[in-house]
Parts: sequence; structure tokens; C-alpha cells
Amino acid sequence: MSRAAVNRILAEIRRAVPAISGLQVGARGQVVGHHYGANISTAFQPWRARAGEEIVAVEAYARSDSKHGEDLSPWQLFADVAVDNDLVNLDRLCRTVHALNHFAVAGADCLLVLNVDARLLRAVPARHGEFFGKVLTLLGVSPANIVIEIRTIHQFDLSRLRQIVASYRKNGFAVAVNAEDAIHALSLAQLLAPEILMLDAIGYTPDQLRRYVAALVGHGVKIAVKRIETAEQAAALRAAGADWVQGYHFDQSSTRVADEAIAEETRLASTTHAKARFT
Repeated sequence: MSRAAVNRILAEIRRAVPAISGLQVGARGQVVGHHYGANISTAFQPWRARAGEEIVAVEAYARSDSKHGEDLSPWQLFADVAVDNDLVNLDRLCRTVHALNHFAVAGADCLLVLNVDARLLRAVPARHGEFFGKVLTLLGVSPANIVIEIRTIHQFDLSRLRQIVASYRKNGFAVAVNAEDAIHALSLAQLLAPEILMLDAIGYTPDQLRRYVAALVGHGVKIAVKRIETAEQAAALRAAGADWVQGYHFDQSSTRVADEAIAEETRLASTTHAKARFT
């Protein structure tokens, strides 16, 4: 899409959705959002079909820097927001920037995976996905082209998780959830029935990965495995029937922002004292 066409879309979003402000086309051609002195753009990391060739989706991560050009950690950007209303606006701004960069700037037609901050899920009491659906309508994009990824599952009880998942589905989105281990993955598949289960390959041998995934196949969910580092792991996942794969083995030029985000996700999961609280 031409720069002029993207600018017309940005003008329409500013007019129709005043809560999303500070959007412009940056020097590198990407749409950039502005939030309290920080510039927010997008880094993408592909998800591939199990053979490792076809790109079936891309996952978006926030790339941010200060007005002076200094790199900022996206996680720190969210952590520094003290007021829930500001956090909601920041999260919505990031998802709008990512959608614009994927569908309008890049003109991509594969699925877009967007994670949402756990604090946002708590701050918004109901009707999750409704606001973002309005933005997508302005872009001419169906919510069916978006996968909403919920990472920090352990922060919610089962009834709240079911409410959140149902709300996103009602608004046309697919839902992915991150599992912490094999037992947790099986529980999520049975109790939440997400469209996609996301697993982490780090710490598993190829044989363990094969058995891990094989135990989940047949539960009606796609199995997506990230941080695959070796050909042996990739082969084991193909044999077990994993649907999506991602990692250094397939994309050695993966972005620094994406790698840091996954590492931080793992750190947060390992430091919590509780896993899924199915109460």
C-alpha cells in the first residue's frame, strides 16, 4: 500500500477512534505510535508450518525507543505505566500499530498473532476484543485474521479465563494460550479449548518434545512450538504432528526484540509461585 494510502487510513483512525492517537508513518516506512515520549514500531517473527517452509502467521512485538533514539525495553515500557487507563491505551496503541504495519504497510495476508498484557485483561472488565474490532473494521481486516495470545495464564482463575476467551471469540478472534509444561498444556486444552496451544521447546530433548506434542494431538487445538534450536527438535515435532513451529533453527536472523520478549516471558513464568489456578 502506498504511503499516501496509509496516511489516509491513519487520518480515518484518528477521526473515528480518538483514543488511538499519535500515529504517523516513520522514516523507515513503518507506522509509528507515540506514547509519553516513546516511539513504538513493530518487530515481526514468523510462525511456520511444521515443514518449516511456509509462513502461516507472524507474531508482532513492540519495538520502542525514546525521542532521543535510545532503545527501550517493551516490557519496561508497560511496567512503567502506573494507571490502568494509560495501560489500556498503550496496549491498544501497540496492537493498532502492529495491525497497520502487517496489513497496510506490508500488505501481508497471513495470520497476525498479537499478545495482550495481563494487566489489560484485568483492567478491562468485559467485552474484550470489541474496541480492537472497530479498528480492524477501519482497516478492512476481519478479526478472523488475528490470533490473540494470552501469555500469563497463571494470573487468572478458570472462570475469568473462560469469560475472556469467550469474549474474544464472540468478537471474531482466535485465541492462543501459553502452556508451562505438559500437564498444564493438557489442562488448558481440556478446560479452555483454545484454537492454539503455544509450547516452549527450551529444556526438552527431541524425544521429550515428540512425546509432549504427541500427547496433545487429537484434542482439537493447533499445537505451536517456539524456540526450536536444532534440526533434531524440528524433526521430532514434524513426526509428532506439531502444526506451527518457530525458532532460531528456522530464522537465525530473528529480531532482538522478539528474542528478548520470549526470554522475559520465560523469566516471568519461572518466578511466579503459582501456575494455573483452576478454581
